[in-house]
Amino acid sequence: MIIAEVSYLASPEDVQAQRPAHRAFLATLFEKRILLASGPKLSGDGGVLIARDGVTQQELEALLAQDPFITSGVGQYRFTEFRTAQLAPELTEER
Repeated sequence: MIIAEVSYLASPEDVQAQRPAHRAFLATLFEKRILLASGPKLSGDGGVLIARDGVTQQELEALLAQDPFITSGVGQYRFTEFRTAQLAPELTEER
């Protein structure tokens, strides 16, 4: 499983201007069953995505390179890959 953490590189106004396109982009990843969860950090300085088991970091990096937050230059991603030792049953569906 992979956690992708986006950090904002621009003003809150510039980030907000890209947010609708960013969320529409993420909706396509949910439709493709790539993502399990996404949302902004409470600190306001970025956000977090959680990718489903079976998605490689290379695949996720390639997909997220197309994120409007990245293509517009308002954000950058950092990736943490981990092996799940325990997983809630509702998250075990194959993609």
